[in-house]
Amino acid sequence: MPSVFPACPRRNLTTNLRRGTLSRLQASRSIGELKQIHAHVVRQEADRDVFVATKLLESVVVAGHLDYGRRLFDCIELPNAYTWTTMIRGFVEAKCYEKAVELYYRMRSVGVPPNNFTFLFMLKTYSFMGSCHEGRIIHGKIFRNGLDCDDYLHNALVSFYAKCGELESAQKLFEEMPQGNLATWNAMLNGYFISGDVKVAQKLFDDMPERNVVSWNTMLGGYSRSGMLDLARSLFEVMPKKDLLSWSTMISGYIQSGQASEALELFHKMQLAGVGPDAVTMASVLSACAQIGALDIGKWVHAYVERKKLRHDVVLSTSLIDMYAKCGLIDMALQVFNTMQHRNLYSWNAMICGLAMHGLGHEALEFFAHMEKSCMKPNQITFVGVLCACCHVGCVEEARRQFRRMTEHFGIDPTIEHYGCMVDVLGRAGLIDEAKEVIEEMPMQPNIVVWGALLAACKIHGNMEVSAAVVKHLMELAPSEGGCYVLVSNIYAAGRRWDEAAKMRKTMREMGVEKTPGCSCIEVNSVVHEFVVHDQSHPQWEQIIELLDELNIHLEEEGYLPDPSLLLYDIAEEI
Repeated sequence: MPSVFPACPRRNLTTNLRRGTLSRLQASRSIGELKQIHAHVVRQEADRDVFVATKLLESVVVAGHLDYGRRLFDCIELPNAYTWTTMIRGFVEAKCYEKAVELYYRMRSVGVPPNNFTFLFMLKTYSFMGSCHEGRIIHGKIFRNGLDCDDYLHNALVSFYAKCGELESAQKLFEEMPQGNLATWNAMLNGYFISGDVKVAQKLFDDMPERNVVSWNTMLGGYSRSGMLDLARSLFEVMPKKDLLSWSTMISGYIQSGQASEALELFHKMQLAGVGPDAVTMASVLSACAQIGALDIGKWVHAYVERKKLRHDVVLSTSLIDMYAKCGLIDMALQVFNTMQHRNLYSWNAMICGLAMHGLGHEALEFFAHMEKSCMKPNQITFVGVLCACCHVGCVEEARRQFRRMTEHFGIDPTIEHYGCMVDVLGRAGLIDEAKEVIEEMPMQPNIVVWGALLAACKIHGNMEVSAAVVKHLMELAPSEGGCYVLVSNIYAAGRRWDEAAKMRKTMREMGVEKTPGCSCIEVNSVVHEFVVHDQSHPQWEQIIELLDELNIHLEEEGYLPDPSLLLYDIAEEI
């Protein structure tokens, strides 16, 4: 790379260097250019100039290169309050809150007094950490230093108390301001949503003397988190101005409520509106693709990210892994994983669970071993993936071993999902009695999923005795759950106990129980088609039925003989 620095005369070096460094830092576009500026500063022996070093540090951390920034910070001999605050800011914006706190206490220990910006970032840190006590200490320091009249700090205090759920303190500070500015109003608005007081938030929004896009986005986010998607969408449609966050908030709201199709439809409208997505939006869209198997759209997102050179952070890369795994392309998921420069626990979990989902249990267990060697500590989700992997390959003893290690070695208390996995592993292996013992020894009440796993094992192995006991528990837990009745009826039918099967169907009719119709999705030319049992709403349903009939004829010609024992009664037609 050619040098971006012209020759610099020795006289007036500090003034010229300061002026030149500032202009070049503003023009820098990559970490390579920032390193070149750093090298030039060192060559000119100006790295001892705290002003120059701090400005360089600011550019590095704002660009997100925290590791390099920390090394640069450690080389500054006498950092001032602005230097310390710059590094703290970098950690806060990268959500490394523990490191920000550690640096703040180190700053105090060496006798550098914090300034108003230091307090600002520490309030933000403690609000995200939920550290109310520490935040109140910061409030006291602000008051003792006579900074309580600073508008930015006042707004930050209102926001801090609101996020911590201390609305009385937030309201008191809010009322102390002679003229509440928009930032304060927005902080209170968000606080009421966090506390779950939607009606008060609505009234506050209506009473606001003026609103900006942040006010509208706060309402969108509050409605979405409260599950009020219809209200959020209505508000979204009448917003006088929408920014990227408005679209992203609405898309994320749909995804969190399981409405992936609506999220993708809104993303399409966002594109038509000419709003360019960022990495956060793309991660949300990938999550929607994973939910409904929209592989073509997921591939397009991946290509867009590469074409636009969006920063591949851990969240975006993990979303790509999850999407490819759930859409059936486990090789692509592996490829993305292998190209990641930095991986976190969620990246490993996505890969382990993806491999287990594809029946690649041994590969999932190998990944788990590699994860342990990388000193990454597993969590509850990791062990759900590990136990599922054992289930798919029938590794009963390995499942027992990992279940013990989870508590004895890692101190993780098993959840109902882990117990459900163990019941499934043991049940599939025919160890029905041991699976039943696991349920009986659970520290929590087993749910319908756990009992359902045991019932499914009973069906596979024809264990009528245990299935009868399981049925009683299921009827108590979910008397209106149609799927349970269907499974029980088919267990009886598979064992040729026709009277019991008929009795079960009669029970369903008398109780008015209906089975939730089966549903499947398929993506063709970037359009997701949904099919429901007995549904004839698809515009090409007649052609689909004709094709299925043709396939059945070809199967018969090839000598295929169906196994009648696998046929399930269509109870929905009989009730």
